[in-house]
Amino acid sequence: MINVLRKYQQPLMIGITIVIIIAFGWFFTPGNRSKNAPDRKVRIYGRNYTEAELERKGLNFSIAMYAGLRDLIIGLTMGNPNGEGAGSEFLVNSFVLQHEAERLGITVDDSEVAGAIEKLPRFQTNGAYDPEKYRLFEESVLRPRGVTIARLEELVRDQVRLQKLIALLGTTVEVTPGEFRSEYVLTHQKMHTSVVRFDLAEFKAAVTPTEEEIAKVYKEREKTYTSAEKRTVSYVKLDLSEAEKALKGKELMDARQNLANRANDFGQDLLKEKASFADVAKTYKLEVKTTPEFSEAQPPADLAEIPQAAATAFKLMEKEPVSDALPMGNGYCILHLEKVTPSRQLTFEEAKPQVIEQIKAERANAALVSKGNEVQARIAADLKAGKSFAGAVSAAGLKAESLPVFSLSEPREMEQKPNAQEIVSKAVVLPEGGLSEFLPTTTGGLLVFLEKREPIDEVQYQKDAASQIAAIRERKSFMTFMGWLQTRAKFANVQGPQSPK
Repeated sequence: MINVLRKYQQPLMIGITIVIIIAFGWFFTPGNRSKNAPDRKVRIYGRNYTEAELERKGLNFSIAMYAGLRDLIIGLTMGNPNGEGAGSEFLVNSFVLQHEAERLGITVDDSEVAGAIEKLPRFQTNGAYDPEKYRLFEESVLRPRGVTIARLEELVRDQVRLQKLIALLGTTVEVTPGEFRSEYVLTHQKMHTSVVRFDLAEFKAAVTPTEEEIAKVYKEREKTYTSAEKRTVSYVKLDLSEAEKALKGKELMDARQNLANRANDFGQDLLKEKASFADVAKTYKLEVKTTPEFSEAQPPADLAEIPQAAATAFKLMEKEPVSDALPMGNGYCILHLEKVTPSRQLTFEEAKPQVIEQIKAERANAALVSKGNEVQARIAADLKAGKSFAGAVSAAGLKAESLPVFSLSEPREMEQKPNAQEIVSKAVVLPEGGLSEFLPTTTGGLLVFLEKREPIDEVQYQKDAASQIAAIRERKSFMTFMGWLQTRAKFANVQGPQSPK
């Protein structure tokens, strides 16, 4: 693969401070395979790819993230780059993208790739292409992963391919004036709303189960009351020295990269035959600490600064007891599984608080829904009879809460209110003077009343029409592309993983 920017004498790139670790759930977990695990195969478009090949190609997702290839990331993850399995979806859809672009005769020449790289915000300073940022990107992001600048160029080529496919499919997309006006009115029309709130805690406080009831429920559900599985892990932390933390610019970036390399070397040494966690840590002059026993829901204070530590610890197994390097401030933490304490069935006395809470929650929720539906029916009847919403609520012995006027395009004040998302979602579909059904929430429930909608600003509408119609057409084109890609992905006929024969 040629080095496009070098060919055009446009050198290179950026320092990145984020760390993105992606696990590919469909086929493999990169860098976490057992020492002696077979290299399984996946079949795509009739060709077999080994797990190792796919793992190398799987780096593309994190590289694309670092480089800020937004269209490629959104397009190949079907609009959900943070979802579970997003890395796998990106990987498979990259095969589909390249296959379909070739089938349709869509090509991208080197000058287009060079121009696209220059326009990426990651490689710009004050809106202009910055060669130094490109060079730093190669040194700090690509080389530590064992890939060259050609990998970035191919990803940018894929993004341009994707953009050309979207433009091609976009020729079939149209936005009529009526369609635009409907969407504009929906997003810009201001709404006047009120709510009636119900507090679950009040209903819970009214529930007092008897000893007989508690015993009966425990007996009926005895097998469901179990203790949480607990684990004990040892760990090492690799961090910058105080002197290194005080560095600035490239020197700080170099120190971070050296630390990342050291963490990677530590992990590689653990894969050697008969390697032990304690011995490797001693070789690296790292202190091994051991946590007290903990559950996944209540991680130890030792690991509090590492959000993913508890979840990672509970994925470790006896055969695979060591974690990948977990980001931690300026450094990394590596876990080693020491002990697993299985869950066990709780005795009546141990389970009693949980049983009481279940009874209170179940009865309170039932009473809450019943009351909510009863009040909703009463207020609806009073509204139909001509009463005001405030009057109908007052007659039901409750209080109405008036909310800030808002639109979907200007929701800022509403965003500060509890249950804002539920209220906005319901208000949008209510008619003027309409009352919602009872809506349960995590803390209780509510009724939403839409008093009125204000007319849109016709002058502003005319000003917005030209630019926003283009934006809607672009969005529809992107959605059309994702639907098309999903259909075409079926022809990749992905099969695997398969054990080698």
